Amino acid sequence: MADGSKEEINVSAPWSWLNWEQMNQGRPSGRAAEYLIYSDAWVIRKEISAGPLHLTLGTAFPDQGNIAPVVTLRIDDHLPEFDVQPMSKTDTAGWLNLTIDDELACLLSLITGARMRAGGMSREFREGEDPRGSAHYHFHQAPTWTPLPLRKRIYPGADSADTQDIETWLSGYHALTREDSVALVRAARQFRDALWIAESDPELSWLFLVSALEGPAGRSAVTADEDPVKIFTTEMTSLAEEVRAGGGDELLRSVSQQLLPIVKATNRFLNFVTRYAPEPPSSRPPEHAQVPWSKLRKKVGQVYSYRSKRLHEGVPFPHPMCERPLESIPVPDEIPAGLAAAKGNAAWVAKDLPMHLHMFGHVVRGCLLNWWAERARG
Repeated sequence: MADGSKEEINVSAPWSWLNWEQMNQGRPSGRAAEYLIYSDAWVIRKEISAGPLHLTLGTAFPDQGNIAPVVTLRIDDHLPEFDVQPMSKTDTAGWLNLTIDDELACLLSLITGARMRAGGMSREFREGEDPRGSAHYHFHQAPTWTPLPLRKRIYPGADSADTQDIETWLSGYHALTREDSVALVRAARQFRDALWIAESDPELSWLFLVSALEGPAGRSAVTADEDPVKIFTTEMTSLAEEVRAGGGDELLRSVSQQLLPIVKATNRFLNFVTRYAPEPPSSRPPEHAQVPWSKLRKKVGQVYSYRSKRLHEGVPFPHPMCERPLESIPVPDEIPAGLAAAKGNAAWVAKDLPMHLHMFGHVVRGCLLNWWAERARG
């Protein structure tokens, strides 16, 4: 600063959002850097600019289930030189544990529906030096990846990138509040990580996808007091009926109040999905293989219950929900096939198998994009 005093900047935000904010406040850029973003998805050649970002899509083309640097991302650096964070108290309000390029790779993964992961800087540009920049691969590392089979994947579609509206979405990123930007990047990271490991560990992918919605759901929750009995009977209908039958309304109210923290978390999650749910996919299998969209809240509630049992009791997700979907014409089935399924010493009937992994991914991505669009509008 002109008077020599130390400038204080609130850094509790994604680096990518903070860099955009500093640009909007008039801080000049004396440096830029290019980063490579890897994917197994084919990306059509295209140039996109938004704020301090410039993207060249289609800089390489993956082949035979491998990954390639499909996006070259250039970022004009408007960030000041930062000292270390003050350490007088614990502060994790903006903690993401991501580099600026991987923050944007996570957002691109959410926007496009494809796997995206940054490998680090490849070129650096400094004011007064060679305008063509200088190669900078000292810390660059291609993401770890095992080539995937070309067909019969557990999460079909993650190798296809929807690049049509990238510029629109990125242009709306800086319109988010500081807190919403943190929630969005955290959610986008969970979504991206779910796609990245879907073929090797689908059960962990389920956990990531559920977690992706919980942060934004918390920010969108209605804080007004609600009747515990109403919430309990709505979200755990069968159990509520058993409690009422065994002990009447007095016991039902007592149990409802004691379980409210658990049930309210479920209610908050399902309300978020109900509010921001996307339309069903434009291309669908025959009706018998579809998720009934009118019952989406119930089906997602089953997924949330399986997630809770996995985390708190160690009960694995149903095996059929972690398998490759049957391939109907023209697209894969949305739900496990058959009236029932068995694996090892377990069995599941069809009503307890709400959807395949890629369909829940469709729901999660759609909810997050709809929430993002609403928040960006203010």
